Amino acid sequence: MQALVRPAEPSDTGELVSMMDAAAEELIPLRGGQALLRSRRGASTSAEIVAAAFLDSATMVWCALWEHVIVGYAIARLDVSDEIVASLSDIYTTPDARDIGVGEILLESALAWAIAHEATAIDAQTLPGARESKNLFERFGLTARLLTVRRELR
Repeated sequence: MQALVRPAEPSDTGELVSMMDAAAEELIPLRGGQALLRSRRGASTSAEIVAAAFLDSATMVWCALWEHVIVGYAIARLDVSDEIVASLSDIYTTPDARDIGVGEILLESALAWAIAHEATAIDAQTLPGARESKNLFERFGLTARLLTVRRELR
């Protein structure tokens, strides 16, 4: 059996919020995790982010299913300035679904959506210690174009 991806629906909100919270918990201990989380979320809760995504016509949310159970999600948004760029803000799979290609089909869905909307590029962020995410992005041809460096002063 292969995992399937479909557009998320408002009835998926509870599962999306739970997975978004789990993704945040995994980010926090990583180097730069708290800063990345703050930059993505600000003061918004997972429930507020999911609700806002469903209301924004420039945003797409996907669910990945394995045996009819949601095991992953992704969120992308079209940003239009002088060009259309798809920004993949979230991609997450449950730990049990990481070796069965769920991340790959979520990323394929985001790429296809971006192309269908005539985006010229797709951007995503990952942390230096998040090897699985970095490797996934590199397999799909996403390469680092900006590194943020920091020195804590407190």
